[in-house]
Amino acid sequence: MKTIEYKGADMEDILDVDTENKTVKAVWARFDNVDLDSDIIVKEAVTKTIKERGPKGKNLIYSLVDHIADTDHMIGKPSELYVKDDMLIAVTKIVETEKGEDMIKMYNEGLINQHSIGFSTIKSDWQDSKQTVRIIKELKLYEGSAVLWAANPETPTLDVTKSFLNDKEKLNKRLVSLLNAFKGGTYTDETFNLLEIEIKHIQQMIDNLTTLPVSTVEPDYSGIVEALNQFNKI
Repeated sequence: MKTIEYKGADMEDILDVDTENKTVKAVWARFDNVDLDSDIIVKEAVTKTIKERGPKGKNLIYSLVDHIADTDHMIGKPSELYVKDDMLIAVTKIVETEKGEDMIKMYNEGLINQHSIGFSTIKSDWQDSKQTVRIIKELKLYEGSAVLWAANPETPTLDVTKSFLNDKEKLNKRLVSLLNAFKGGTYTDETFNLLEIEIKHIQQMIDNLTTLPVSTVEPDYSGIVEALNQFNKI
């Protein structure tokens, strides 16, 4: 099943901050280099998703804070999203909310200067027979987030992930609510897409848990995984 992955630009990436118009131009990701996960994203990987989901398409790509897909952490949508050289560049007008006002100040003062993208891999291949480097050839982009450390952008942290997943009842209840809302709700397209991002994020947390040593893993999340598999068939 396709889960959300996170990749950072891995360096300071603010190109311009216009405080008067509350607009930020930033590098969301970089291409053609091997990242910390031994992955390479090629430029062409974002061509289709920008066309279909970007500002000139269905406009379903969000600017978030720390990859948290809720209204409190949504600070806008990119009005421009394009590839230049080895960079994925986004221009976002920050919304006039308390969070947005705080973020534009933090951008201007240099407190936020890195970003990370949240996406699902659609097509990939291995660079060599040893399968040491994965080449991501196509992805579905959900969002770009302002983060403190783009080189290690997974949020929540592993400790938070373990804590949340260890409360199986809480996780299952949240997932059921999200799936019911997604299947039977009458929300706007924007809300449906925020729901999708959070559901995908739960998938990612479960995947993270399965990579931990056996002694730290609580058993049998098969029911939750099955629910997520059913969601992927929608």
